[in-house]
Amino acid sequence: MTRQLSVSLLSLALVAAACGGRGTDTPEIARAVREKALAPRPVRLITPEVREEHATLDLVGQLKSDELVAVPAEVEGRVDKVLVNVGDVVRKNQPLAEIDRSTWKNRLEQAEAELGSAVADLSLAEKELNRKKDLLSDKTISQAAFDRAQAQYDLAVAAVKKAQAAQDLATRNWERSVVRAPSAGKVARRDVDPGEWADVGNPIVELSTGRGLKVSARVPERFASTFRGIQSFTFTVGEKGPSMTAKIFSIEPVVEGSSRSYEITGRAKNPGGRYRPGMFAKVHLEAPSVKRSLWLPRTAVVASDMPEIMLVEGGTTAIRKVQTGRRQGGKVEVVSGLSANEKVIADVAGLARGIPVKIVGSEERAKDKG
Repeated sequence: MTRQLSVSLLSLALVAAACGGRGTDTPEIARAVREKALAPRPVRLITPEVREEHATLDLVGQLKSDELVAVPAEVEGRVDKVLVNVGDVVRKNQPLAEIDRSTWKNRLEQAEAELGSAVADLSLAEKELNRKKDLLSDKTISQAAFDRAQAQYDLAVAAVKKAQAAQDLATRNWERSVVRAPSAGKVARRDVDPGEWADVGNPIVELSTGRGLKVSARVPERFASTFRGIQSFTFTVGEKGPSMTAKIFSIEPVVEGSSRSYEITGRAKNPGGRYRPGMFAKVHLEAPSVKRSLWLPRTAVVASDMPEIMLVEGGTTAIRKVQTGRRQGGKVEVVSGLSANEKVIADVAGLARGIPVKIVGSEERAKDKG
């Protein structure tokens, strides 16, 4: 810009020289042109607008079920039936699947038969023991014969207890061969199909038991201190979805190595069950603490790869490089290189370094002209 000014002055001088032979007043015209070209340019000074605001961050998040319960198989066997599908609403204790019912029915019947046999043996042993007691009192049998009858009775009692325990276990397994919902909810996932083998502990279905939902997003580690102490955040689902609030449920205490981020999860309501787990959400975080930022009109910033502002020093223009950030309307955020009370030239159009200027106005704070 300095070079352009020099060229302009030279052009004016040549014009003045060209007019030298056209009249007696040519020197005065040339002098006037030079004085006008070299006269200080009028400029207006402003100080940056100071904004007290909360730092914000927009992220892509995902909806999750509020509470997920994996319902496992409690007995092993081949899956006979799966009685529900994904999305079904189930009540507490509702059957969800059946596992090898015929096998477990046979084992129950076998246990019942063994218990019946043990009870019959106990009855016989008890009668024999009572008969031996009478004979012992008459001293018609020896003590050893009575002791053997007592031992047979004790063994029969133990056998009944063992058979009873086996029947109880067979009954429980028979009942457990029907997989039931531990609570009311909605089927979020079905893990098996009829004909598959299920081991004890294998998940059969997954239930979403909460009425709300969870919203999770990953926060880059560089923002960890900015959003420390956050209690809630807002999110939207879809282009026209309403803004909703999620209260903080958990914040991962460690940073994941590959992404250098940590997960933040909030819990929110899901009115009418309109949102489903797995849907994407636009998550908006707002820092709990206030941050000060400085803003200038776009006319006060020289737009280039290295943004610059202009100040007045010793009656001439001076240039300073700054770092800019956000742009809103006709304003530009100055991130570094400027303090809140410094005055800068409001409109830098046509100005360059070292040009004489005259201050014709000053404002305390920059006003938005955009």
